Amino acid sequence: MKALAVFPGKPNSLHLAELAKPSVSDIPGGRGVLVRVLRVGVDGTDKEINAAEYGAAPAGYDFLVIGHEGFGQVEAVGPAVTELQPGDFVVATVRRPGTTVYDQIGTSDMTTDDVYFERGINLRHGYLTEYYVDDADFIVKIPLGLRHVAVLLEPLTVVEKGIAQAYEIQRRLRVWRPKRAAVMGAGTIGLLAALVLRLRGLDVTVFGQRLAPYRNSNLLEQLGARYVSTRSTSIAQGAIEFGPFDMIFEATGFSPIVFDSMQALGKNGVLMLSSVTGGDRRCEVPSDKINLAFVLGNKVMVGTVNANREYFERGVEDMALAEAEFAGWLQQLLTHPVRGLENYGQLLETLTSAKDAIKVYCEVAPIDDRYSGQEAGAERAASVASAPR
Repeated sequence: MKALAVFPGKPNSLHLAELAKPSVSDIPGGRGVLVRVLRVGVDGTDKEINAAEYGAAPAGYDFLVIGHEGFGQVEAVGPAVTELQPGDFVVATVRRPGTTVYDQIGTSDMTTDDVYFERGINLRHGYLTEYYVDDADFIVKIPLGLRHVAVLLEPLTVVEKGIAQAYEIQRRLRVWRPKRAAVMGAGTIGLLAALVLRLRGLDVTVFGQRLAPYRNSNLLEQLGARYVSTRSTSIAQGAIEFGPFDMIFEATGFSPIVFDSMQALGKNGVLMLSSVTGGDRRCEVPSDKINLAFVLGNKVMVGTVNANREYFERGVEDMALAEAEFAGWLQQLLTHPVRGLENYGQLLETLTSAKDAIKVYCEVAPIDDRYSGQEAGAERAASVASAPR
């Protein structure tokens, strides 16, 4: 079967590779689930892996199949799998367990191991292929009504984790009822953060560089969120006018914004950082002022990356709520489809050059709506079993 892979350590090595089709028997204990890949989202992580900034191949391979934002349909299940059946739409998590106690209790996203395992990122093949197999424990069922937007679930989980952590941390206050939130950045993660915060009932201000109106600012307006361009209003000014901010979600990829965000955070506030910045950028900050405000204001700053199954399940719930509250909004984020693994050059070019893109994704196979229920799943399983090999 076909797959998109890179040679880790070799810049610009994205190519079409060949892999043997996996089987449910590859997973021990009868817990295997074979998934036919339908869509895979791509983002800056994939671009950075192709640039050889990080990433490692699984044992026994000299290449790494990329793609961590997968969505597919169950093709077959092992004898010990009762929670899934052929025909189900699914999304798989990304991180796989290591050796720590956190890994053993289902929170591998909190591992303290120096070596970590992430599908499509490090030491495990990803989802930009025709099929994959995995343990049912790492596969989350998607309701039928969300199948056309489910490729957004993995990036949504980064948001879900950050916001859930903020509420968990603030249990220390006994009573914490945040009212105003800011989001730094109006890209894919920023838009999804604004969505979740609006679903929680907060007044949301999103800071971005571009002047409104444009696609992203219009999407925020549909949510009832406020968009502010930093070209006309600074973050400090915005905090005075629309704050104080009880929560700030940073998603710009530009580390100096973190220090502006720290100064815009209100008392008892939580700043969530989601940007992965691997450079060596430096900036000058009023460190005494920031430190004093954090100490006297009981403020918190926390990082969020990757997510465990809990946040995937929360994401499914919020996607369903979003479809009820803001019908059709999520679909508008899927701006740039590229059909077929063989068009990987176009996929990479679109990811790199499309200035108005929100979510670029590869349509590996069309979504087949005939196979979406128990009877249809049984029909599909029978057709697969009888197909010539």
